[in-house]
Amino acid sequence: MIKPATLSNHRPTTPSSIDAVCDVLNVTIDYLLETAYGPARLTVSDKQMELARRLALAVFASYVQHTRVSFTLDRADLPSVAMAHTALLLSKSWTMSVGEVTPCGSLNLQADAIDRKIARRVAFSPYPSRDLSDCGYMRARVEHVATLVGPYPSGGELYRALGAMAGGDFAYSAERLAVGGAR
Repeated sequence: MIKPATLSNHRPTTPSSIDAVCDVLNVTIDYLLETAYGPARLTVSDKQMELARRLALAVFASYVQHTRVSFTLDRADLPSVAMAHTALLLSKSWTMSVGEVTPCGSLNLQADAIDRKIARRVAFSPYPSRDLSDCGYMRARVEHVATLVGPYPSGGELYRALGAMAGGDFAYSAERLAVGGAR
C-alpha cells in the first residue's frame, strides 16, 4: 500500500482518501475523453490518454492549491481542444490564453489522424455524448475529494504525491507535470 509522507501542514492521508483521489482522477479522465470522443472514448491513442491524465491531474491540483501548468494546443486538433476546454470548465480558477506561443519543455500529445477520425465520426453519431451540463456535478465531486488532500510546499510535490496516490500511469504523468514537460 502506498503511504505518502505527510508533513505537519498536511491533512492526514488515509487509505480511504487515496482511494477517493484515485477514483475521482479516473472519473475525470473518462469525463474528458467522453466529452471529446463520446462512446468511442476507449479507442483513443496513448497520446490522448496521456493528455487526459495530465489534464485530470492539473484540474484536481487546482482545487488543492495554485500550481503553474500550461497546455499548448493547435486549433486544428479539435479532440484535444475539446478536452482542454472541458478541463478549463472543471478547474477551480484557470484562465485561457490564446495566440502564438513557443512551447518549451513540452511533449506533443496531439490527436493523431485516427483520433481525429474517431472524433468526427462521433460528432455525426445518433448517440449523444455526455453533455457539458454535467460539469457542475464533476466540479463538486473533484472539489470534495480535493479537501482530503492538503497543500504541498510546491506544485511539483503536489503532482508527485497525486501520482503516487493514484499509481500506475499517473505516476509518470504527474512527474512530467512536476518537471514541466517532455519525455
